[in-house]
Amino acid sequence: MKRIFDKFVGWLNGIGADKYKHFAVGTAVAAIVLLAVALFVPKWLALAASVVTVAVAAVGKEKADAKADLRDIVATLCGGAVVWITYLIG
Repeated sequence: MKRIFDKFVGWLNGIGADKYKHFAVGTAVAAIVLLAVALFVPKWLALAASVVTVAVAAVGKEKADAKADLRDIVATLCGGAVVWITYLIG
């Protein structure tokens, strides 16, 4: 069991801190948009607005960078996916 834990922690340490930040921002943006619009529009439209907002923010941020990184976009979208899946289950 210790070997599995050590392997898992080693894998997590291999992920750059930048990716964790992108994940956190994707989560925050997705949640804020859902909270802002979910009371006023149907569920599917709130979800669509959140997905589009996170995608535009992720791609826009990478376009503004000198060196765009696809993995940053994926990390941001994964953060949003955590919120979207929770929203759909709830």
